[in-house]
Amino acid sequence: MKKITLILSILVLLITGCQKNKNEFSIEGIIEDDQNKIIGIHYPKTGIKKLDQQIEKHISHIKQSFDQQIGEEISLQKKELNIDYEYWITGKRYHNIVLTTFLMTSQTPIHEVKTFVFDELENHFLKLHDIASFKKSNLKQDLISSYKDSIIINQLEKALETDTKFTFKENQITLYFNPYEITTIPTEITKYTFPYHQFKIAIETEETTKNTFHYQPINKKLSTEKPTIALTFDDGPSKYTKEIVDLLKEYNANATFFILGNKVENYQETLKHTLQNGNELGNHSYNHKQLTRLNEEELKKQIESTNKIVKQTLNYDIQLLRPTYGAINNKLKQKINMDIVLWNVDTKDWKLKNSEKIAKKALADIEDGKTVLMHDIYKTTLNALKIILPELKKQGYQIVTVSELREIEKLRNEEKTN
Repeated sequence: MKKITLILSILVLLITGCQKNKNEFSIEGIIEDDQNKIIGIHYPKTGIKKLDQQIEKHISHIKQSFDQQIGEEISLQKKELNIDYEYWITGKRYHNIVLTTFLMTSQTPIHEVKTFVFDELENHFLKLHDIASFKKSNLKQDLISSYKDSIIINQLEKALETDTKFTFKENQITLYFNPYEITTIPTEITKYTFPYHQFKIAIETEETTKNTFHYQPINKKLSTEKPTIALTFDDGPSKYTKEIVDLLKEYNANATFFILGNKVENYQETLKHTLQNGNELGNHSYNHKQLTRLNEEELKKQIESTNKIVKQTLNYDIQLLRPTYGAINNKLKQKINMDIVLWNVDTKDWKLKNSEKIAKKALADIEDGKTVLMHDIYKTTLNALKIILPELKKQGYQIVTVSELREIEKLRNEEKTN
């Protein structure tokens, strides 16, 4: 009997251990800032081998094509590649992924979209006809009616006959078309969403729970006498952020994390943990586009979307903004009513990707009152901190957030005047 009980216990552990929390997945990031190009790519790592391989193949193809096109070309304005994502699960088994590419290699931006709909249970990709039955003639008429001023009729039927890009939720289907694919709109991806209630497949609805997190700031004693630096981390959160927060706590240190809005929903628990341990959040745009290139509407959307989702998810008001790639112009200063934060120590961790070299550079450049730039999306940065933090503590440094560093500077100035 004991042997049977032991075997059953092991089986239960194996089964529960293999189950994946579908609200948690890794977001992979590729950020590059070279002399002739800037790249910001984010995409989900679902843990499903077949799906992840196709996503990575698509990303790799676009990036390689971009790199080959740019080559060693040097121009006054850097070329830009940005890939953003949307990801949700319908019916607890159908993975919907939208990858949106923004390409700026000339004066006219290029937008492209790619969708994946994957049945985890059957381990295969779905096409539109797999999930719904409807007359294409009716769908064609609906699209003509919706886009009558810009529709290209002779291309519409061809688009519907080929591998139509789509996603679906419990009660609706969304179709996606690239610029000029079915309309004369040159720079926008066409999205057409319509209600649908008779899917071929059975959809089990998801249960949602209301967010009850309430942010409470932590009062800390700050010293004006100790040498002090502010550690900052860009481009997260990521799978390494929680470990970084725990490491900071171990050395009684805090930092400011400049986050991307497109990661907030997935990394809610990580961000709650970050705040609960006395750290600070800042805005680093929604999906890492270069803000100085955007028109006023797009610029505000990048910033406000991030502030909004952080407020809704964490009940936290972001006050600080770090512009992507450190780029600032008058439009950004005038249109965005936020405190802009740059840095004066750059560890180059994104480029070095070697823990010892990162730590050596950081420790050589750090001085009292400095703001240090790092990125919490690299394991090498996490490991570099294991060298940096004990050394700074040994030297008597106080490691704080940006806001705390400013408070200390204010107190020091008051002490001088008194």
